[in-house]
Amino acid sequence: MITLDTKKILVTTDFSDTSLLAIKHAASLAKCTKGEIYLVHIITKHWEQFNVFTPNVTIESIEKGSTAVQEKLEELAEGIRSEYGVSVTTVVNTGNPTSEIVKFAKEIKAGIIVMGTHGYSAWEDLTIGSNALKVITKSPCPVITMSEHATKLGYKNIILPIDNSPHSRQKVVLTLDLAKCFGAHVSIVGVLATNETNEKGPMEIMLKQVEDAAKDKGLSYSVKLIENIKNRAVAIVNYCDEVKGDLISIMTDQDAEVSGFFLGPFSLQIIHHAKVPVISIKPEEHPENASWTMLSGTGGYNY
Repeated sequence: MITLDTKKILVTTDFSDTSLLAIKHAASLAKCTKGEIYLVHIITKHWEQFNVFTPNVTIESIEKGSTAVQEKLEELAEGIRSEYGVSVTTVVNTGNPTSEIVKFAKEIKAGIIVMGTHGYSAWEDLTIGSNALKVITKSPCPVITMSEHATKLGYKNIILPIDNSPHSRQKVVLTLDLAKCFGAHVSIVGVLATNETNEKGPMEIMLKQVEDAAKDKGLSYSVKLIENIKNRAVAIVNYCDEVKGDLISIMTDQDAEVSGFFLGPFSLQIIHHAKVPVISIKPEEHPENASWTMLSGTGGYNY
């Protein structure tokens, strides 16, 4: 069972506007759940390549740069402590951003990683073009990502999509626990593609099970079934906009972990195009998951 763990929240920053927004989301989460923040910046090792051609790039200048980064991180951390009243530890490491973030998350047994994303091209809708997406495929824990549009802090209406893929329900317990922490409404939405008309019965059973779980936790919730969908990602993003959702909960897929280079179309499209934060949850590794490849029923992101 995948459960919510916010004792240690790892948030990465490269000091861009989007990563600074991610810090605010992490701080809001930490305050609500009484978690601790680890604020991390990774210095890439590009300077080693440049040093051959640019002798004035010295070890001393690199050390000064590292000190400046540490001072900037501590300045951000003090702002978080003052505004949100949460514990913050600052960390500066050097190396490949993805590898270092994942390695550190494992070392501290992080429960959640929070990251900002940046703009993408059409080609990057198919491949992983950012550290955030690489981290999602390799992370040992759920990852919350957000674009520059996700300026609203806190979660009052969480979108919980359910489809007929084997692992869709694995995110339910964690999502409901998160909703409980924030006192959020849960918008449970079943999605059936145009070729899944015979799956309506099983879907209604699943939705009832999720509804009962939300009821047992004393949550405010709504249930909707959307049928004859051409593209699940489009339907979920549009539904989120329609009901003014402020967080979408999705599963990553097993194929992403195997390849390290691709996410399934559904999860990738949601992450790219949602204007609200997205929490991506990796399926638990069970024998029956071996044949899972992608979340089903998604083609290109065509409106």
